[in-house]
Amino acid sequence: MNLKLTDNELSIVCEAIACRMGLDFPVEKWGVLRRNLVTAAKELGFHNTEAFIRWLKSDEPDDNQIEILASNLTVSETYFWREPPVFDALTDFIVPELIKRRHNNKIRIWSAGCSSGEEPYSVAIALHKSVPQLGSLKVNILATDINAKALSKAKEGEYTPWSFRNATTWLRDIYFKRTCDNKFIIKPEIKKMVTFSYFNLRQEDYLSTICDNEKMDIIFCRNVLMYLTDEVALRVKDSIYDALSDDGWLIVSPCELSSQIFHEFKPVNFPGAVLYKKSPKNPTHSEWPDLSFFNNMIKDDDLVTEKRNVPLYTSQTIPPKSLEAKIEKEPAIDPAEELGIKNISGIRDLANNGYLDEALKECNKTISSNKLYPELYFLKASIQQEMNNDLEAVRSLKQAIYLDPDYVMGHFFLGNIFMLQGKSVNAKRHFNNALGLLKNRPEDDILPDAEGLSVKYIRELITGNVNVI
Repeated sequence: MNLKLTDNELSIVCEAIACRMGLDFPVEKWGVLRRNLVTAAKELGFHNTEAFIRWLKSDEPDDNQIEILASNLTVSETYFWREPPVFDALTDFIVPELIKRRHNNKIRIWSAGCSSGEEPYSVAIALHKSVPQLGSLKVNILATDINAKALSKAKEGEYTPWSFRNATTWLRDIYFKRTCDNKFIIKPEIKKMVTFSYFNLRQEDYLSTICDNEKMDIIFCRNVLMYLTDEVALRVKDSIYDALSDDGWLIVSPCELSSQIFHEFKPVNFPGAVLYKKSPKNPTHSEWPDLSFFNNMIKDDDLVTEKRNVPLYTSQTIPPKSLEAKIEKEPAIDPAEELGIKNISGIRDLANNGYLDEALKECNKTISSNKLYPELYFLKASIQQEMNNDLEAVRSLKQAIYLDPDYVMGHFFLGNIFMLQGKSVNAKRHFNNALGLLKNRPEDDILPDAEGLSVKYIRELITGNVNVI
């Protein structure tokens, strides 16, 4: 099919997509966007560039066409137990407090932009494992997304080992059944806790369209707003605010925290995470909600340290603008790109969008001119593992460790692979190596290539996986 878009044509397409779906595609994402548009155009029945652009500009896509576009243009890459401190906050503080305030024992949770289901299932698992009153509660977990293909996978509840790359083994072993082809199917008691539904966040009046006129207690909207245009993101935030109960909670990803965008919400600091609690619009000092129970439950040594420079918000403080400023001034730095390798994010985008062969090809090409960087071999191993090629993944991780014997994540992931293969002796050796390297590091340090996981959490993952010596 002839669908070779020039930069000018692609700019027009991006404007049309933003208008129709609210999705934002900056220039650095155009490489992957071009590939995805080819697939979308084929499914929509277009055979040339002009017709496709003309349709996007002039016609209003119906629901089925929007689903096809969304399935090809949105990222469905996620994993179980993402940002573990969020689940600790959920089960240790938020849900118990909601139960204490409730008279009807009903908790309503919404995972907006749920992708392939790992997030809402993680929520269900967290509640099942850690909330003693769960049997007497009416827990409704709604999960929605605009990507119909991702929703289909979520409803099936079958996952590859890649979806568990940052999860403890108990999660996979207790709540999933392993298949003969090394996949994992979620158990029925967890699956029935989640209801999946198609929903476009650009729609109006969430309360009636998605909430059945009954407000939500907790809304997860992580790694969603960052993909929307500024205008649409603000409208979505306002709709979420209206859909939350008066004592409800909003959970976004760390990179989406902003005291200006979420000024109607009160940021509350938990160990390792900042979450938003709904507050009255334009509150006075006396109108801040009572959060005194947090002061009694959070110990001083559990708080986010000064190194992260995230303040503790209590019921006695009004959120300053320093949180947003801190995030803007100190964005997360990709270790490989910090070394001058500029196409790492492009390789990750290819892999996250399912172009594994192309991602591996690009990774090998990058390695050929940057042979001494262990981070590249780690990325290569991640792609190979997603392709179910554990043998090659092990080889790549060993190359990373050869270049840097102190490469913690290389040892950690080798231990995980060997554990999955039943090679406990090899797994124990690499887990012990990782623990030794972490021994004198501060617990709140974030390891390179660890996707935000701290030293403390990596230690807990290891000690929960195997009896180390």
